[in-house]
Amino acid sequence: MFDFFNNRRIQQQLAGLEPCPLPQPLDLTVARKVLVFVPHPDDETLGCGGTLARLAPLCPVKVVLVTDGSGAGGLPDGAGAVRQGEFVRALARLGVTDSLQLNQPDGSFASSPALKRQIENLLQDYQPNWVILPSPLDYHRDHVRIAAFLEPLCRRASSVEQLLFYEVWAPVPATHVVDITDHVETKRQALMEHATALACGDYERAVDGLNNYRGLYLGKGRVAEAFWVEPTRTGRMFSAVQAMALNLLEIVSRR
Repeated sequence: MFDFFNNRRIQQQLAGLEPCPLPQPLDLTVARKVLVFVPHPDDETLGCGGTLARLAPLCPVKVVLVTDGSGAGGLPDGAGAVRQGEFVRALARLGVTDSLQLNQPDGSFASSPALKRQIENLLQDYQPNWVILPSPLDYHRDHVRIAAFLEPLCRRASSVEQLLFYEVWAPVPATHVVDITDHVETKRQALMEHATALACGDYERAVDGLNNYRGLYLGKGRVAEAFWVEPTRTGRMFSAVQAMALNLLEIVSRR
C-alpha cells in the first residue's frame, strides 16, 4: 500500500505550500493563434465563451465542432443541423467567425486513422500556439474520449506551446482563470442561441454559478472561467489526470 505520510517528495511539497496557492490570471496577450475543440454545440459557450470573447479581438481564433450535435438519439430527427446553426450563431455573438465541423457521431465518438490525419493536417496548416480542449475529467463520454484523442496529437504539433483544458460537466484542477466580468452579458447572449440545449437543462443557472464561484479567485464581484493549463514541452500531468478521471467514472457508473 502506498505510504502517503512517509513519502518524502509529497512531504516536501506539502511543506512548501503557500498559505493559499490560488489559480493565477491567464495572460491572454501571449496567444498568437488559438485553436479550440468542442465536442458539442454549446460547449464552446459554456466552457470558454467569455474567454473566446476576450481573445477574438486579440488574435485569430478557430473553433472546431467535433460531433454532429444530433443528441445521441435523445433529440428529434434533424436536431443536429439545427444545433450546428445554433453553434455558428453563438460563435458570432462571441466575435468568432472561423469554425469547422467534423460531424463525428454524437454520443459515440471514436478515433480513426482518417480523423487522426485530418487533425494532424489541421494543426500543421493552422499553426496555433494555443489549443483549448475539453477536460478529461468531464462527466461526459464524448468529452473524455475527445480529450484523450486530441491531447497527444496537439502535444506533438510543433507550433503548439500550451494546452488549455476547460470545464463543463465537472470542475478542472484549475491552474489559471480568465476574468470575464465585462463579458458576462455577451456569454449569456451566446448561450441563448442554444435553444435546443436550453430546453433540456438549466444550463444558464449552472454556468452562472460556476463562473461566479471561479471569480472568487479574482476578488469580490468578479466572474471568471477556469482552465487547467499545461505547457506542451514540460507538462506531463495529462496521463495521471486521465487515469483518475477513468477511475472516477467507473466508480460513478457502478453506483
